[in-house]
Amino acid sequence: CDDCGLCLAACPAAAVAGDGFSRLPLEKTFADPAAPVALACRRQQKSSPWPCLGFVDGRLLLALVFSGENSARPVCLDDTACAACRPAVAAHLEETVVETNRLLLLAGKPPLLRGEDAGRLSSGRPISRRAFFSALLGAAIDTVREVMDSGEAAPVPLPRQDWFVRHVAPAAFAGDTPSPFFAALAIGDACLACGLCLRICPRKAITADDCGDALEFTHHPSRCTGCGLCAVHCPQGAITVDPPGRPAPRHVARRSLPVCQSCRQVYQPVGNQPLCIECLLKGKDKSIITRKANINTGNEIV
Repeated sequence: CDDCGLCLAACPAAAVAGDGFSRLPLEKTFADPAAPVALACRRQQKSSPWPCLGFVDGRLLLALVFSGENSARPVCLDDTACAACRPAVAAHLEETVVETNRLLLLAGKPPLLRGEDAGRLSSGRPISRRAFFSALLGAAIDTVREVMDSGEAAPVPLPRQDWFVRHVAPAAFAGDTPSPFFAALAIGDACLACGLCLRICPRKAITADDCGDALEFTHHPSRCTGCGLCAVHCPQGAITVDPPGRPAPRHVARRSLPVCQSCRQVYQPVGNQPLCIECLLKGKDKSIITRKANINTGNEIV
């Protein structure tokens, strides 16, 4: 591992953490809406709390912008050394910044600034890029030192999805345009409306309205991280989750509840079970009674 941080940005469950990627500097930033944000690696600025910028993703950048005053915090990302240092990180950041700026334009917000434009965040006399980053990162460094002094044992993953949901409204982006930052969910005709996807989604990104004989499914892309748990565990293999998607909540399907093969009543199945719970329990009771009778008459087959 070379501490590039790309795994932190790629993990949809935010389950990856690293020693050099403390969340405390970012939490301090979110707590101060008036403060501009400068993101730089230690190669660019030795005082930076981050060894590399590979951990940065679009949702984190959007959360930083929208958490500022008037939902328009100035954010600068200094990636000028990335191409020579780690080309994979440079390519990741280039794609991320381009798409983030496209969404910010749709939302009527100022775009992200790149390293050479850092001085534009100052409204007074021009300042050097070095002085700018040193000033902005000072508070972050103090926070990291506090963590080191407190003896924090293990690194904690960055709760970027929580920050995004807290600060960015799904309706912020005009035109509800598709973006690779959001996943699109589809539910095929094979769905039996068992509702397992509702219960298994860790972000509650799938909801359903009970219509009596059917369920109306709605997907909330701003909550969804595209982890694919719903697709993997769907008993019918009826779900697909793929980007790009639109950020606004979207009705995705209406699926009829099945009819019990025994009592002919509409029911919500458990997996592929063809009987409702009542008939399933009755069948088990009948099976138990029959088994006891066979034992009493000596007809039990072992």
